[in-house]
Amino acid sequence: MKKRWLLLAGSAVLPLTLALAQQTKTVNILGAFGGNEAKVFQNVINAFEAQNPGIKVNYSTSADFNTVLNVRVQSGDYPDVAAIPQPGVMKDLAAQGALAPLSASTVSNIQKNYASAWADLGRGNDRKIYGVFHRVNVKGLVFYNKPAFEAAGYKVPKTWVELQALTKGMESSKSTPWCVGMESGGATGWVATDWLENIMLRTQPASVYDNWITGKVAFSSPEVKNAFNIVNEIWNNPKAVYGGRNAIAATSFLASAKGLFTAPPQCWLHMQGSFATDFLQDDIKKNLDANVGVFVLPMINTKLPVTIEVGGDQFVSFKGKNRPEVQKFLSFLATGASANPWIKSGGGLFPHKDQNNSLYPTKLERDFSNIILSAKAARFDASDAMPSAVNQAFWKGTTDWVTGTPLDQILKDIDAAYKK
Repeated sequence: MKKRWLLLAGSAVLPLTLALAQQTKTVNILGAFGGNEAKVFQNVINAFEAQNPGIKVNYSTSADFNTVLNVRVQSGDYPDVAAIPQPGVMKDLAAQGALAPLSASTVSNIQKNYASAWADLGRGNDRKIYGVFHRVNVKGLVFYNKPAFEAAGYKVPKTWVELQALTKGMESSKSTPWCVGMESGGATGWVATDWLENIMLRTQPASVYDNWITGKVAFSSPEVKNAFNIVNEIWNNPKAVYGGRNAIAATSFLASAKGLFTAPPQCWLHMQGSFATDFLQDDIKKNLDANVGVFVLPMINTKLPVTIEVGGDQFVSFKGKNRPEVQKFLSFLATGASANPWIKSGGGLFPHKDQNNSLYPTKLERDFSNIILSAKAARFDASDAMPSAVNQAFWKGTTDWVTGTPLDQILKDIDAAYKK
C-alpha cells in the first residue's frame, strides 16, 4: 500500500497521519461523577468528536473531587474544564478570578435551549455566565413499591394532610412509612439537607429560600428552624423511620431505598432525587415502570406556588484555558444533541428544550423530564448553591444533629461558616 504524504511549509515532508495528529486539539475535563455515569458521558464525548474530528476530549474523575480541584486551583494547575456539582463552588472560583466567562456562542445556545433559570444559576456574582448545565436531576420525589402499595390499598397523597394521614395509617398497621439513609462518606449529610430544602420550598416563598442561600436569612431564623422541626417530627418518630433515628446516619443512601422492595416491604416511602432509581435492585430496574411509583412531595403552605428543587453538573472553563476548542465543546453541551446520547442510554435527565424526549428508555424518566421542562418555578439545591464553606458546615451540622447535637448549636455553627 502506498504511503500518503503531505508537503508542509519549509519543504518538510511527513506522513499524513502524523501531520493530522499534530493538528489535533485536546480538551481535558475533571469531574466528580464516575463509574457507569462516566461511561455514558463518553457517548456524549464520542458524538462531539464525530462532529469535530480535530478535537480529542478526555474525561477524568476523582472520588475526592472538591479537594483535588481546590489543590489544582491553588497551585495554578487548572484543568481545561471542570464539571462542578455545586453552584457555590462555581461562584467561589469566579470570585477568585479562576474562571473564564462562557463564549458568546455558548451563551446564545443557553438562552435558546434552556429556561432562563438555568442561565441565572450559571452566573457569578458579577452576573457573567460561567457555567453550562448538562446532566441534571429533580428532587423532592417520593418513591414507592407500586405493586405492593396498590395491593395494600394505599392511595397517592395529593396534599400534606393526606400524606400525614397515610403515614399514620401505616404506623397503626405496624408498617414503617419511611426509608431514610444519609451515609455518604465525606459527603454525609446531603440527604438531610435535601429534606430541609424541600420543606423550605413547601413552607416559605422562594424569596426566603434565595435569601437563605446568601445568608440574609440565617439558619437560626424561625423559618429555617420550622423546617428542621417538620423533618424532626418524622425522623425522631421511631415508628416512622425504618431502624429509627440512630439508623439514619449509619445507613448508606445507596442502600436505603432497597427496603421498599423487600418482601414484605421494610418501609413504604423514600424521598430522594430522580437519580434514586440508579441504586435499586437489578430485578427492579429491569422494569421500572411496572415496579416503581413516584409522586412529588406535596406542598405544606398551599398558598405558595409549586416550586421544584433541581440539581446538576455545570461545566466551566478556567482562566487561560478557554481555547477555541474548549469553548466549542461547552457550546455543544448547551444543545440537545449533546443530551440525546445520554438520554438513550438512560440514567440522566436534561434541561434542554431541544432534547429528544422520546429517547428516554422508560416512562418514569420521561415523567421526570417533563417535571423539569414544565416547571413554572425551580430552585437549585440550596446547600450546593451556598458558599462551599457553608455547604460543608451544613452537611456536617445535619449529621451532628441527627446523631444528637442540640439544634441551636448546629444552627449557630452553620451560620458562623458564612463569616469564613
